[in-house]
Amino acid sequence: MEDLERKYRENSLTPAELLELREKINSSGDGELERRMLDVWIETDGKDVESKQIRRIKRRIDIANRKRVNLLLYYAGIAAGILLPILIASTLYLYQENNRIYDHSITISTGKGERVGITLPDGSKVTLNSMSELCYSVAEYNKDARHIDFSGEGYFDVRHSPEAPFVINSRNLKIEVLGTTFNLLARTEGETSELSLEKGRVLLVSLQRGDSVVLNANQKAILDQNTGNITVITSNTIDMASGWTRGELIYRNTKLSEVIRDIEDNYNISIKINDEECLENTFTGTLSTHDLNEALEIIELSYNLKARIDHKNVLLVRQ
Repeated sequence: MEDLERKYRENSLTPAELLELREKINSSGDGELERRMLDVWIETDGKDVESKQIRRIKRRIDIANRKRVNLLLYYAGIAAGILLPILIASTLYLYQENNRIYDHSITISTGKGERVGITLPDGSKVTLNSMSELCYSVAEYNKDARHIDFSGEGYFDVRHSPEAPFVINSRNLKIEVLGTTFNLLARTEGETSELSLEKGRVLLVSLQRGDSVVLNANQKAILDQNTGNITVITSNTIDMASGWTRGELIYRNTKLSEVIRDIEDNYNISIKINDEECLENTFTGTLSTHDLNEALEIIELSYNLKARIDHKNVLLVRQ
């Protein structure tokens, strides 16, 4: 039967041998046929089939992998073509924006009724009162010096740095310090500018006259904006000037007109008074920066006035 099976696989059986093989298969049991087919698979064709099938499968896998790799490379090329210009453009934009910011100045300002605390790049701290402005160059600040332009009122706590003097340019004056704490009042509409020094030493220069003075702790310099003259006063109550940073407006023999202006700026309101002569009177006392009604009540009692409030407009009427 083995010889007949071999000829069958080789397709060389004669008609008589084919009939003989069929008869033998029909007369064999299922178990015998199953064992015989398994033996034939293992000994002969199984090996060839396995080898051919494996080679065919491997070829298909290799082709699929090559297609997958080529497809990935194709899409990677497309992605690179799309993302590379975006990356270049983004990098260029960020570089230009960084240079633009670095080359320009930073300005911090406050409106009526606003206060803000800021920290400068060197660590110095400034509290800006209402209607104030501070400006400095990002590129130049803290190199050879720390230059700022300032107007309004501010409380300065300057970090000590002998290598880079702190220089303030303001209305008709210049201030140079190394490290100190002081209050500067230099509003554009004021007749005077005042520097009240709490700690350290500062040099104040009158740009109109070229005069200069060195201030020590507990001294105040008053610059006359009309003449450029500087007056220096020594006082043990020098911190009155910075009372606004603690919620207080402190006055000593100050014209009521100046007090009214401070209240307007602090509370962002408009105040009218029907007795203008009263504005020339002086005021000594402390007003709250957080309670308008309390501040107005003190003014009412001090000058026999009555306040009529309509939203952000206040009318002071003589009783």
